Amino acid sequence: MTTAWETLGRVPLERLADARLQLHWAAQAASAVGKQLLDHQPDSSEQSFVWRDGPRALVQGAVPGPLPFRSGLRPARPALVLLDEGDRSIREHLLDSHTLEEAYAWLEGQIREHLGRRLERPLERPGEEIPPHPVASGARFSAADGEAFEEMGRWFFNAHHFLSAVAARNPGASPVRCWPHHFDIATRIALDPEGDAETARSINIGLSPGDAARAEPYFYATPWPYPQGKPFPELDGGGFWNTEGWTGAVLPASDLVRSPRGEEQREQAERFVATAIAACRNLLGA
Repeated sequence: MTTAWETLGRVPLERLADARLQLHWAAQAASAVGKQLLDHQPDSSEQSFVWRDGPRALVQGAVPGPLPFRSGLRPARPALVLLDEGDRSIREHLLDSHTLEEAYAWLEGQIREHLGRRLERPLERPGEEIPPHPVASGARFSAADGEAFEEMGRWFFNAHHFLSAVAARNPGASPVRCWPHHFDIATRIALDPEGDAETARSINIGLSPGDAARAEPYFYATPWPYPQGKPFPELDGGGFWNTEGWTGAVLPASDLVRSPRGEEQREQAERFVATAIAACRNLLGA
């Protein structure tokens, strides 16, 4: 089966950073719902999102109540959304021209309406570890560059479908989730399912939409524990090894979007991930 893939590169990469940072901060509000109202999981996945094609949004699990709902973030026409369990829209809050505090207030009001009661405490605000952006200090969100937000949506769409196919081919792989802290979307291949959490071998395969060290999106594969004193195997598909701050294989967007054809982009990503997983297994002795 061919993995669904939407052509990337319609927007210059340097225009994506601002959209990505705004979405990263908005994701903190959307994820705070699950953090407070869903049952805690050992991996804290109650805070995470999954991509849903229908609403083209990152969506959490369902909050039970008189009117069950799921909190989510839609990248294009950026908005906080509430969906029912069938992914149908219940409410939405367009971010453009609103502040982050207004987003939190909207969510808290909607929660009161759907649960029929007030929250025991306000939704948790993020700490200083999220990359800085003016919206964190009260500036209003701006969706003026709508094309950049649409491109961010294509990155998450592709990553979800691509990584889901990777997970299906690799026993021990976790469901594909987007984690709000780093705003990456990934699957974890457990090589020692019964091992200690700190030392059990695993491979994380994912997409970062960009970060402080690398502003553009990039696919990555990271072995755990980080290997020591071993030569890094060669990678295909334009990938290379990152060794500063963390150890892992990287395929940056600037290399991937050199081809204007979506099929070629997908095939390049597949070559990269296939060799990156094999290389990580080799480094981990698996």
